[in-house]
Amino acid sequence: MYSYPTKITSKNFVKRQIFASFSLLAWPFFSMSAALAADGYSYTENGWSLGVNLSRAVADLNIEALSSELQRANFDVLAVEKDRHSGGYKAYIGYQFTPYLGIEGGYFDLGDFKFLATTNPETMFRVKTDQKGWNLDLVGILPMTDALSALARVGVTRNRNEASFSSNALLDTMNYQSRDIFTRYKVGFGLQHDLSDALTIRLEAERYLMDDTLATEGETDVYSLGLVYRFGANIAQYSAPAPLPAPVVANQVVTSAVANTEVLVLEDVHFNFDTAALTDTTKVILRQHVQTLKANPDAHVRIAGYTSASGSAAYNQALSERRALAIRAFLILEGIDASRFKTIGFGQTNPAEYEADPSVLRSDAAKANMRGLFEIIVE
Repeated sequence: MYSYPTKITSKNFVKRQIFASFSLLAWPFFSMSAALAADGYSYTENGWSLGVNLSRAVADLNIEALSSELQRANFDVLAVEKDRHSGGYKAYIGYQFTPYLGIEGGYFDLGDFKFLATTNPETMFRVKTDQKGWNLDLVGILPMTDALSALARVGVTRNRNEASFSSNALLDTMNYQSRDIFTRYKVGFGLQHDLSDALTIRLEAERYLMDDTLATEGETDVYSLGLVYRFGANIAQYSAPAPLPAPVVANQVVTSAVANTEVLVLEDVHFNFDTAALTDTTKVILRQHVQTLKANPDAHVRIAGYTSASGSAAYNQALSERRALAIRAFLILEGIDASRFKTIGFGQTNPAEYEADPSVLRSDAAKANMRGLFEIIVE
């Protein structure tokens, strides 16, 4: 039987060069972002991104249609070998309209797929088909943690399939040579994880509706791993000069007198994006506050919840109230009487920091605003 040896072709070389070039370009951006963050800079995205994926594709080759075609030419098919797997790539540019919705368009090359038919009278009928084209996708994004998101996509493709046939003199293959251009669609899903504020790694599975070498509809499943660079700017964060040292107060409680009332403001706690679940770090801080509350048995506590500016005002209001209630429930479990608490949600109002672009979920300002604040009033 005939087998297809693995060899480095000019197309494979181009694919490798494209990926290597992207990697070389992305690494300085990644390094620069990390260095600037360490020096007091904040990375702000502008919505645009550039990405490239390396893929492994599995094509739906219509062997039955090929056999029927050969039988009509008076050739009995004795055996068929097929190579349905191929390496490829896609390169794309994207724009994210909201934290949950974006658009991506680019070029894809799914690779070369081959099969070989051995017939009687004796001949070897070889076929190779290339699948490539352009795509435009609508991408939905569901943040799961600060760094991990699920994504799903649906898109339109403009495909170009080239089929080349070869055989010995017994079979004229000129009539079989083809180059088809057609419009189809694709769907997919995947996961992405942020390596930094600017660089993301993606793992995806997609299904392209394609035509095979004999122009019948088929499917090609594509599994890929890629990198995405999100464009933006590093903005210097300026802070006011440090104030003179204040008198040390136990447990870092700040005290002020207002109309014969002593107000103690404890350190606030923070939440992950779009959740009221307490993190391990938050629980450590709350347990410290429990000791302060037990040391001040006459204190009545107002717990205020806040959110970032991303999302609707109504949704953020409800989320801020859930955050305040989550803190209250934890303190009760730690032994503080429920009658000492009041809760309130402020939604996205009264932010700790101004968010220049609310669609940027990972900005320092957004993280600062996803918080819960304590006010302890001692009569």
